[in-house]
Amino acid sequence: MGQRGPKPLPSNVRAFTGMRRALRAADLSDGVHPEVGLPPIPTWLCAEARKEWKRITPELLALGLMTRLDQAALSLYCQAYGRLQQVERALAGRVSTVKADGKEAAEALLTMMPSGIVRESVLSRMAADLRSQVDRHLAAFGLSPSARSRVTASRNDGQINLPGMEEDKPRGFGAL
Repeated sequence: MGQRGPKPLPSNVRAFTGMRRALRAADLSDGVHPEVGLPPIPTWLCAEARKEWKRITPELLALGLMTRLDQAALSLYCQAYGRLQQVERALAGRVSTVKADGKEAAEALLTMMPSGIVRESVLSRMAADLRSQVDRHLAAFGLSPSARSRVTASRNDGQINLPGMEEDKPRGFGAL
């Protein structure tokens, strides 16, 4: 389970909200907006992951949510998604085998241990773990409904100007 409550405000916003906290140096890193662009597809991705990469990157680019810096995060998402597809196919194959034997489909999710104890199958556990990984990676890119409000597109406008940091304007006759 993740942290409860809303995500913390960026320090440049917190500085102007009047929150009284111990004085510390301003963290201007949340004002960084890298250039929107498509990173190269990693060669080590499985076929399913490559297919997801090619499906999702045009959407992320159109929304301004993809930069060249995001290659590792996107490849982790695509690989987890590809592995989830592989595990789900294997699990579906096991369900069809169990049904062909005249048993209930839910028995495909269980494994009989040598000691006689019935436990959840390895495939079922792998699928659950991969689903949670995919969900976490989706949230990083704002690809789930609840995470969409927490993601901001890259504006690529450089440093955000705080009050008092405006560019020097010529001073002289007629300057305001």
